[in-house]
Amino acid sequence: MPKKGQRLPWRLSFVWVGNGIKAAHPHSDEEGARRAALDMFETARRRESELQITIENRDTGEKYEMTANDAIKDTVNANLERIRVMVANGGDESGIAEIVEETEGLLKEIKGKGSVALRNELRDALKVALQPQLPADDEPAGDEPQGDTEAEGDKGAEVATRDAEDGDDEDDDEDDEGDGEPLVIPADVAALITEASAHVSSAVNLGVEAQKIAEKVSVIQLTMRKKTLNKFGIPDLPAIQKYTRNHAGLVYVEVAEQISDDDVDKADILKSLKRAVRNKNSDTLVGYLRALDADKEAGLKEAETYYPEAAAAYLKAKEKETDESPASIAEAVYALYASKGIDLPRKGRTEVERERRAALRAAQGSGADDSRLTPEVRLENYLTTIAGSWTRRRRTRASSPVTRSARSATA
Repeated sequence: MPKKGQRLPWRLSFVWVGNGIKAAHPHSDEEGARRAALDMFETARRRESELQITIENRDTGEKYEMTANDAIKDTVNANLERIRVMVANGGDESGIAEIVEETEGLLKEIKGKGSVALRNELRDALKVALQPQLPADDEPAGDEPQGDTEAEGDKGAEVATRDAEDGDDEDDDEDDEGDGEPLVIPADVAALITEASAHVSSAVNLGVEAQKIAEKVSVIQLTMRKKTLNKFGIPDLPAIQKYTRNHAGLVYVEVAEQISDDDVDKADILKSLKRAVRNKNSDTLVGYLRALDADKEAGLKEAETYYPEAAAAYLKAKEKETDESPASIAEAVYALYASKGIDLPRKGRTEVERERRAALRAAQGSGADDSRLTPEVRLENYLTTIAGSWTRRRRTRASSPVTRSARSATA
């Protein structure tokens, strides 16, 4: 945390193209500046506005522009890393679907020169991240075709490993013979695999659409909370009071009443959607608060409407602001709620999870004393290491001509 009055070397300069509003914010390090830029580009995407950002170091003279596509690529790559770890560790499917939904939405926002190539590159990386990474011991030994593979291929059959037979190894016996050996798949069975894959793909797409709906519901519920005052006369943003939570619950009541008691599938889907909305709520709230400073003019109007005390505090602070200590509407809102004993979140669920993963990787890479870590962290470090090893081996194998040929045969 920089000391009060300390000169911050990094500067983020921005211009909102539509209205010509421009300003600059200081930061203590480049990472902080880039993180702030990502938040601002996210706000720009929501508002369908164009934003220009330049990041520079006033001490060294280093300077570069950060585009909307750069911001999307950074966010997508972070999402892909989370997906890889979750897939390798058998993560919750709804959680993975949530990240996939977010990533697909970002890919659609890529525009301009080189957008097609970048979008295809990231989409291919997403497909790879979603594939379970098998350990080397579970893959066919050697790089050369085994046995009578070529002869069987002439009969219209396809080759796979026995481990892929059921798509689930939970019931496999330890002493099964032939695991990892080539398995001939008849052409008619291969056609059924393709048909089933199409249904699975449809289900994934439906899951992505459900996550988009969850985000929309979360935004609407935040608007509801802004209009619901707590005992202090300010919006109940964190939904502390039961009255506010009951309002949110009414969103689902009418739908629940339309589901018959014996329709378990629909009831489960409704529960999943409610959970997805709850998971989105912290991201939505934090994004909303940060957006107050992304466009100061619109942010001030918002504060004057819902948080007049915070708006007044901001205007007072603005009279004394400096480049090193700019006035912040969001901070004024945070301070208002803190004065009432209410701590608003500084980071959303997605950001907290991303930083937790990064901290684990940093601890692992720094050679930190593993004995001082909790059992859960040590286990996750181990799984992350194994997942990375599997990924490297898989990519090495995927690059071989034999593997590419076999993959083409099964397409």
